[in-house]
Amino acid sequence: MMKAYVGLPYTPLADNSSITSNNFLSSGNGSGTGDSITSDDFFSSGNAPKRCCCEWIVSLCRCLLAPLAWIKCIFVALFQCVTWSCPSPNEWDFVIYLLRFVAYAASTAGVRDGTLQAVVDLSTIAGPILSIWLGKGVSRCAVSSTLNPTETLGGRGEWLWPKGEGRNNDTAPPLPETHPKVILYFHGGAFVLCNSVTHRVITYELCRRTNVPVCVPLYSRPPHAKFPLALNQMTDIYENFVSHYGASNIILAGDSAGGNLCLTTCLNSFQNRGLPPPGKVVLLSPWCDLTVESESQPSMKDNAPTDYLPVPLISRFSADYLPDDTMPDNPLVSPLFADASDLRSACPNVFLCYGTGEELLDQNRILAQMLQPTELVELERMPHVSPLFSTPIYGANAAVDENNLPQPAYGLSRIVDFINTN
Repeated sequence: MMKAYVGLPYTPLADNSSITSNNFLSSGNGSGTGDSITSDDFFSSGNAPKRCCCEWIVSLCRCLLAPLAWIKCIFVALFQCVTWSCPSPNEWDFVIYLLRFVAYAASTAGVRDGTLQAVVDLSTIAGPILSIWLGKGVSRCAVSSTLNPTETLGGRGEWLWPKGEGRNNDTAPPLPETHPKVILYFHGGAFVLCNSVTHRVITYELCRRTNVPVCVPLYSRPPHAKFPLALNQMTDIYENFVSHYGASNIILAGDSAGGNLCLTTCLNSFQNRGLPPPGKVVLLSPWCDLTVESESQPSMKDNAPTDYLPVPLISRFSADYLPDDTMPDNPLVSPLFADASDLRSACPNVFLCYGTGEELLDQNRILAQMLQPTELVELERMPHVSPLFSTPIYGANAAVDENNLPQPAYGLSRIVDFINTN
């Protein structure tokens, strides 16, 4: 039975309105005044740094002269001191809180200045981004060359696990005996870009919110390595994990080209190696059609204004990935050309998420018809792999209000629920 979940409806701006830095970044946990200058106005002030600096000093003094702002800042500081939970405070925490204090004071005093508005916006995203890079709540280490959970030195990629639950003084991931489930995440990047570090914005959150260890292996990439090397590497890794965790305890996840590798790994493992399918598969905007013909799909043109993918580069990346003697309609290259029944047998329990504003919309909807996923999430007017940007934009606690989630945060929340459901 396919369950369809659709995010909150998209509400377009009125014709006479414009998106400001405040509209965009404070949609989640941000705070700010009702009025703010537009991003164009703000960035143009960068041409006059002296004037910009003077305005900031004047605005800050005006803000600090407001008694109410001072009082509220003191209460906020006291509250942070009382609720401080970090065992080892560091300078980064101090910077984050300082940003928040200044921003809160500016907001309370009603200061309408572009530079302080930027501080308000930056304070919204500085916390979650630094938390990800500093690893708060999550421990990590490099994987072994064999991706064996009992070995951790060297290798390609990284392990993430809930802080304090690892082995050897939390320097190695927990064993399957204590944490029987594992998320095996294949990162996207058109087969040629990104790595396990760039995708911490989502793997960190998956680990933190599901309490499940995450392994993010790296695969060989063009132009030095072409199909089927990456596919065979990921299939070997999946087979390795099946021997340690059992297929039913593996959550295979990936975005874009990583989603392609999830589908093709499942097909290759099921058809050519006789391996059982993973317990769950999570697909975020998978790139499932690498043929030249896919570039003529209506969504490629219609959604170009709402997506960030450079359409002219799609065929270039596809050509880099494929050797000259490989047809792009090979099901192990473009899963959209696989037999639908084979695809469902190889991926019986699937979560599929994509945005209605992305260029790969048409091929993802065709894939949904073929897979008949357990859960399907269409995010209104969202671009490619929008849940990837949930935490940096809306903060790590955007899911507090489940009834008023921004679209990317809604998508991430549904993924977490799917993984946590037995």
